[in-house]
Amino acid sequence: MHLGAAATEGGLHACAICGNAQLYRKKDFPQRLGLAILALACLASIEPYRRYMIWLVWTILLGSLAFDYLLYRLVGDVVVCYRCLAQYRALPGTALFPPYELGIAERYRQEKIRLQQMETTKKESK
Repeated sequence: MHLGAAATEGGLHACAICGNAQLYRKKDFPQRLGLAILALACLASIEPYRRYMIWLVWTILLGSLAFDYLLYRLVGDVVVCYRCLAQYRALPGTALFPPYELGIAERYRQEKIRLQQMETTKKESK
């Protein structure tokens, strides 16, 4: 996949580590934090639900949703290399990079597995 002229105006043409031109954009937001917010909200809503305080349950769940959304909107983007997973923060024009594509990531994952198998085969043949 070619980034195109618009994405290259952001200053990053290829990965500085491995030289790969296939990069993607994602939120610089830890997924574990988002899951922790959701888990805490669910745990906090158990007791009010048991006591039939449905208004409090909805307040807790919707409040956690609003808090999670606010955090998501406030954090910036990070550009990541498919091959070596190098991360580039605070780049101008990160919105011009394409989002993560599973097909491309799988191709690089398979490439990494093949390289590891080749190295193992070389070591065994010595």
